[in-house]
Amino acid sequence: MDAIRTLIEEHRLILRAVEALESYAERVERERRVDRDEVAGFVAFLAEFVDLRHHGKEEDVLFAALADAGFSAASGPLAVMRADHDRGRRLVRRIRELSEKPEAWDEADFESFAGDARAYADLLRDHIRREDEVLYPMAEEHLSRAQRRQVEELFRLFEEQREAGRLHERLHDLAERLIERHGRAGAGRQSASRHPRPVPSCCEM
Repeated sequence: MDAIRTLIEEHRLILRAVEALESYAERVERERRVDRDEVAGFVAFLAEFVDLRHHGKEEDVLFAALADAGFSAASGPLAVMRADHDRGRRLVRRIRELSEKPEAWDEADFESFAGDARAYADLLRDHIRREDEVLYPMAEEHLSRAQRRQVEELFRLFEEQREAGRLHERLHDLAERLIERHGRAGAGRQSASRHPRPVPSCCEM
């Protein structure tokens, strides 16, 4: 499969899972009850699939190819995308720490979980929109056919090296279970309370 198409399809799953996380966090905040196993399930998907696999392919392969093609890794779109990834990692790390807290959650913990989940969801929605509408078209325009073929081959090798025990499929299944339990009605639509913001140009990223 085309490398960019692979990333876009992964984005669709990620957006549905992020919406489910946000929906669950709203319920936890409202009811002041939490299932640590559910939080741990979200953390597993976000850390193992979103970060290690999806962001890993982007950073290790696609961003590297764009840098080789002349784009700066220290400024501009590539630097902004990496900064988003790093911010997402910090938020997931804080959610993980809450899920592993041995004591019962206090009021501050419920507020922190809800706030971090919302911040992560907002971050990923904006990040994915910029990648889909700015960064990926930029890659398709500026990478040669040979470079795109190399990216596809490196994606394939990246996945092969991380396919131990059908983990990739299990992470997909985990996401679908979380979405089924916690996704909003009408999966795939944007939250009614949010309105899409204009997509910035590459130089405004």
